[in-house]
Amino acid sequence: MSRSDVLKALDDWVSAGLIDEEQARAIQRHEATAVEGELPGWVEPVAYLGAALVAVALFLFGVQIWDQLAPTGRLLLAMLITLILFVVGLVMRLSMSPAAGRAASFSWFLTVAGVAATAGLIVFDIVDLDTDWAPLLVEATTLVSAVGLYMFNQRALQQVAVALSTASLLATIPGLLPLGEEGWVAGLLFLVVGAIWLLLTWARLLHPPAAGWVLGALFSIGVGFGAFDDNAFWSGLGILVGLGLVWLSTQIERRSLLALGVLALVIWIPTTVTILFEESIAVPVAILITGVVTLTVVVAAIRLGRRPSQQGLPGATDGAS
Repeated sequence: MSRSDVLKALDDWVSAGLIDEEQARAIQRHEATAVEGELPGWVEPVAYLGAALVAVALFLFGVQIWDQLAPTGRLLLAMLITLILFVVGLVMRLSMSPAAGRAASFSWFLTVAGVAATAGLIVFDIVDLDTDWAPLLVEATTLVSAVGLYMFNQRALQQVAVALSTASLLATIPGLLPLGEEGWVAGLLFLVVGAIWLLLTWARLLHPPAAGWVLGALFSIGVGFGAFDDNAFWSGLGILVGLGLVWLSTQIERRSLLALGVLALVIWIPTTVTILFEESIAVPVAILITGVVTLTVVVAAIRLGRRPSQQGLPGATDGAS
């Protein structure tokens, strides 16, 4: 059983309520010790420091010679760095050590950035595509690489890489459409993706679930971007999303969702008040309304959270993030 399989199985057991998160971490530490023994605690931070120094040195070296390189040379340099990052992650992933697993995840997170840089050089420098759709091609390539690495290594950072690639793609799409107002398109896309992300997490198809809940919530909050067109409908939807996240936090006992729900209220309530009433309501009044509503929602959430959890909801026994 590979390390990735062990982690996925532990996530499934936590989601099913068979074990809690502390027990899962204990099992992971035990398995790592049984395979190769635990490393001293100072090894991992020193390794990260060394890696950071190497990365800074390479970056400074690249800056010095970048302007002197032909487009082909730049492409080869980007491909080489991306390949090194991928191979380092691949080697680290073969270890059962938790520290090595985190290093592999971080290395592959940077690999996605390397793919984005490489794709950008190919599209803009080598092929020299002069079209509005060129950025979309780069972002789609980056997203495909992020999804591929996530399928191979289902860790939080890989899921974050998928989320960042998706967000970049969604932010680009509205500008390519023949529409006068683009904010509502971005808001709608973010809401749809957020809902899908939350549903996949609820169905236990995204691992780890803690990252899935947070990322899905962040995408959903983005529905309020439609308010940038001075349309209170979309910021109102943002308020409803915030209330929904607060309610969901009471059902699955995820405090991170409560925090994000409150964040949505803090952002979109004053935005809605400002759009609807413009200059007729002063800023302090808008802030007062936001504070009163937020406090009311939090108190209600605390009272609801004292009730027995619904065991039918996946993640209900996961514990707080």
